[in-house]
Amino acid sequence: MHKQYLPVTMHFATSGDAMHKDNILNVLQQSDEKHTRFLQAWKRGVDFLGSHFFGPETPGTASSKEELLPLKDVVDAAFEQESEGEEQFLAAMVSFYDPAWGEELVSRIVCHKSLCGLTFDLDHECTEIVCELLLNYEGW
Repeated sequence: MHKQYLPVTMHFATSGDAMHKDNILNVLQQSDEKHTRFLQAWKRGVDFLGSHFFGPETPGTASSKEELLPLKDVVDAAFEQESEGEEQFLAAMVSFYDPAWGEELVSRIVCHKSLCGLTFDLDHECTEIVCELLLNYEGW
């Protein structure tokens, strides 16, 4: 028996349906809001882990994520001295900045190499920070 498919009618926007400039402004505003929310969550993560892992600024002085970059030499030197949960959270944070470096850090942790494995043991605050970063991430 063969399945019979019904034709699909496509609706294309007409000039009456065209996107209004208010909608475009709303998208831009949402992008600004995402940027702000990402930065706020990033600062919370930096505060949690310690600002010595990030720079050149501090959460109190930084006005952009570019001023709170993970410091590779510091992170790599101290990584295995952190608790398991802090290693996982630090690797997750780093992966937003540099996915390849984040993956390398994750390979050094004893956990399942997945999003769930990496975040399963995080406390509630760190889980909230990772969720907020995921929701508002627009690339580095």
